[in-house]
Amino acid sequence: MQDPAEPLLPRLQELEIFHNVSVEALEDIQRRAPRRKLQKGELLCNVGDPSDALFVILSGRMRIWIASASGVEVTLNVLVAGSIFGEIGMLDGSVRTAGASAMSPAELVSISRATFFRALERDSQLARNVIGLLCRRLRWTSARMEDAVLRPAPQRLARLLAHLAQDHSRLTRRGHELTLKLTQGELAQWTAMSRESLNKLLNRWIDEGVLFQEKGVLTICNAEMLSDLADASE
Repeated sequence: MQDPAEPLLPRLQELEIFHNVSVEALEDIQRRAPRRKLQKGELLCNVGDPSDALFVILSGRMRIWIASASGVEVTLNVLVAGSIFGEIGMLDGSVRTAGASAMSPAELVSISRATFFRALERDSQLARNVIGLLCRRLRWTSARMEDAVLRPAPQRLARLLAHLAQDHSRLTRRGHELTLKLTQGELAQWTAMSRESLNKLLNRWIDEGVLFQEKGVLTICNAEMLSDLADASE
């Protein structure tokens, strides 16, 4: 049973995938969707695991990753509260194509395939929302593959920092301070760089006034220069 002090319904209504979906359909999901708490570093699912549910992050951060042929984990995305993931495998019943691990203590809601399909049958608006979500996921995945295959490391890092500045930052007197705190190891995993190469590049951009770093927190001081680096052809 859900904790009556923390009803799930308002959280579901905030998500794009459930926008304009009937209260009755969402209440049915609320009754059937269990919550799960994870500790920092805990594995939620691995590549190849059965895929029978999607997840909503209520609190904390989750890292979505794949493993290279050599066994090195490459970060595909870092998701925060209000994000959903696992919807593609849940919809088609295939195995997980990516792993998910908690980057901090996290609380999730698990919505099973059966529960989700009950809601689809009750409200066609949910189907339209799912189509929109899948289209956005496809565009994001295509851009991510382009970064990984076609772009050099400095451009990959610049594009990632620009993305973080847009979605996970606050404006300060120095510029856009990143609110999603990532270690250099996590940044290196996300950009498929070595920590040594990443550190050299960050220090160079700090010296050039593009970035500022204090107590492990990065601030983008010159967004225009970062944009030029992200769009550079070489």
